[in-house]
Amino acid sequence: MNRGNYNLDYSKGFQIEQNKFEQYKPILLETLQAKDIELITRGMLDKISGLDATALIDGLVYGISLRFRNKDYNSFTLNRHISDPYSEVHKWLKPNETNMKPIYYIQINERLGNSLRLIRVNIEAFSYYLQYLIKNKELEGFYREHLLAYEFPLDKLNPKYKGILNTIINS
Repeated sequence: MNRGNYNLDYSKGFQIEQNKFEQYKPILLETLQAKDIELITRGMLDKISGLDATALIDGLVYGISLRFRNKDYNSFTLNRHISDPYSEVHKWLKPNETNMKPIYYIQINERLGNSLRLIRVNIEAFSYYLQYLIKNKELEGFYREHLLAYEFPLDKLNPKYKGILNTIINS
């Protein structure tokens, strides 16, 4: 799938997401240690809070945000500028008590040689980092106009940060 200003047609993008979800469902289940996962894109929960899927983990249902990339950019992105009320930054900063929001963000990047990069972000933990960036006026340094998104390169994030899993899977 394409990124930023080069987004796919709305309907075609959702069809690709559905296909990738089915293809990588076993990896998603294992990564989350979930009994089941269900795609729920295009609905109110997706538009308002960024929930792309729900997962059954230890008998409880959790919201999941998903991204599938056809290339490994060694980063993950949050769409839309913070000035946009529908920015993913806003969605990630909302408290769980007042609004449903995803607990995990999972991005699967396809790589050369039949391997995948899997990135799993604990959204609640990362929201503290976002608050730090905003407070210290550093968030804009991550915004990429050509992507219409904030890009967080994995090699630029502090290695002591505990909210991110970054791993390569050989398929």
